[in-house]
Amino acid sequence: PVNPNTGRCLCGQITFQFESFAGGVAHCHCSMCRRFSGSAFATFGTVNQSDFQWLSGKDLLKVYPSSEQAERGFCSHCGSSLFYRLRGKGSSIEIALGALDGNPDVNIDAHIYCKNRPDWAEADPELTYDEAALRVTGHEQPSGRIQVGFP
Repeated sequence: PVNPNTGRCLCGQITFQFESFAGGVAHCHCSMCRRFSGSAFATFGTVNQSDFQWLSGKDLLKVYPSSEQAERGFCSHCGSSLFYRLRGKGSSIEIALGALDGNPDVNIDAHIYCKNRPDWAEADPELTYDEAALRVTGHEQPSGRIQVGFP
């Protein structure tokens, strides 16, 4: 079974693990998180720094000071977004949930900075969602179609 508390970058050269989440998990819609993730929002979960460990590739890790208050970590080889943390506040790190190997047993606590959410990112309950992305990839593989509801 896949450990839900391990993660890696896209190229797999940077790997990490942590004991458990220590705080909230949120979808952040701020412009910096959107640019960092290349998506409509970024999802981060709080982990105590003392419970977090880089397993491999730490030398490939690059840290970008995204503001006076925060910095963001990514893989210098593949560019994967890995974490966000407040500068000078070494007690916690915000792990990018998209980098995790499995499905952690956590609930999303909040959507934050929603005033920055772009119009194109609004959830559309009328859309049908293709689990296998056949429409995009063109691969011939079994696919189930599901309808996803939004609150």
